Amino acid sequence: MHPYDHARSSARTHGGAWQDYFALHAWFDHTKSLLCRFTHRALRHHREGVAEAVFVFGAAIRNQDGMEIDTVELGRQHLLEDCPRIVCAADWMAGFEPPEWLPVSTPEADDLAGASVMRFGGDKHHFLPLHRWFLATASWSAGPEYLAFRHHAFGVFEAEARFGPVIALGDGKAIPTRVVAERHVQEVLGRIPPATEFLRRIKGERWMLQATSPRRLGLDGSLADSRETANVLA
Repeated sequence: MHPYDHARSSARTHGGAWQDYFALHAWFDHTKSLLCRFTHRALRHHREGVAEAVFVFGAAIRNQDGMEIDTVELGRQHLLEDCPRIVCAADWMAGFEPPEWLPVSTPEADDLAGASVMRFGGDKHHFLPLHRWFLATASWSAGPEYLAFRHHAFGVFEAEARFGPVIALGDGKAIPTRVVAERHVQEVLGRIPPATEFLRRIKGERWMLQATSPRRLGLDGSLADSRETANVLA
């Protein structure tokens, strides 16, 4: 479904207007800009992605009726409308075919932070949050496929969105976050691949394709709905 339809579904359930929820649902579906295939959902359509949404949007979203709507509940709604069940990140990686260049082991965050200090200056504590964020997906999946969630060019831009445009090093000095993130991926993989190099290796399963339609949710029952949709998508 389009984020607009997810947002209308949220408004029907929780009140307010679809505009209150659109940004959250668009965030979940933004990965489609990488690959117009259902496997793009592997990057955010799971329990771990819902947790990331809470970091981005806060614990609740206040709608136009003045109600605080739980972000986790909204994220779970999005997942259930795109898949028949709420899955973990590891479920997307069942049958994943790792590329030959994917490492079996990776450096520790502390070591990567030390390398950042040597290259950019500052102290380890300036860089540890970024390196730990990249490597946090090790808990999402048992094998090296966990690197598929953030260790790519899209992950570099995600790091910039999360940590800001620069990392302040003190004494008025700073380094672009993207530069540090690119170096991280380069150190771990020896290259900076596009996310599609991972997404195309995900084995398709029926549950990944079973998105609910707006009509099934009763969202397109009137001409007014159709006209509104056309205006939003234009």
